[in-house]
Amino acid sequence: MHDQVISMPYAPKGPHPQQTLDLFKGMWASKIPIDGVNTGATPLFEDPRVPWAIAQLARFGIDLAHCDVLELGPLEGGHSFSLARNGARSVTAIEANKSAFLKCLVAREVLGYERVKFLLGDAISFLQETRDSYDIAFASGFLYHMQDPVRCLELIAKPVRALFLWTVYWDEDFSRRNPQVPAGSDGVHIVRYGDRDIRLHRHGYGTGIDYSRFWGGPDTHSHWMEREDLLYVLRVNGFTQIHDELELNPNGAALKLVAAKS
Repeated sequence: MHDQVISMPYAPKGPHPQQTLDLFKGMWASKIPIDGVNTGATPLFEDPRVPWAIAQLARFGIDLAHCDVLELGPLEGGHSFSLARNGARSVTAIEANKSAFLKCLVAREVLGYERVKFLLGDAISFLQETRDSYDIAFASGFLYHMQDPVRCLELIAKPVRALFLWTVYWDEDFSRRNPQVPAGSDGVHIVRYGDRDIRLHRHGYGTGIDYSRFWGGPDTHSHWMEREDLLYVLRVNGFTQIHDELELNPNGAALKLVAAKS
């Protein structure tokens, strides 16, 4: 008979949100909005960027209550929760990280929100293959993890009529003021798009990644765009109404943006 240690597969106590959330104990980035539970610290379930996006889209004549939303990279479902709570007709959220996908399901069960469907898979592959259409794409913390962000924006534009985007981007002034931050500093790759040269700044993730606390992309590096290039690609792909605001961020220059087609 072999000596073997088998983890206890049974819950020791009666049902409680903390016990359910502790399936991923020490692995939550988000603060789950339930009094008395211990999870992460980032308030993604109460992120002010969501009501900001809703208000800005309303200025373009887009009412969330009549919209089907495609969310790219929901992480732990915080923005999905906020979109549903604020009246989205439906939210389809694509998450490639297996652990993050399961946390989305746990959060949905604990908080009991509806009209949200989480799908496990690569968002770029989904965008390439889908024949469905949506009113709004919601992509927060997604674009700057792409190796080909130009192609990513092009694909996002096809099935939607509006977009919310939050992303970091490469900014020379930020890099000059913050030399200690290696924000997109691993070289520049130039691609031709339309009548413009697009400068893509390589951002390496380093080695020895602890995937229990890493919420980046699946590759060893990504490329960060410059703001004007990003806006140009959106305009080329039919977004005629664009409003963006800059945000303070310790890891690089950041912006939040809404865009809509005519």
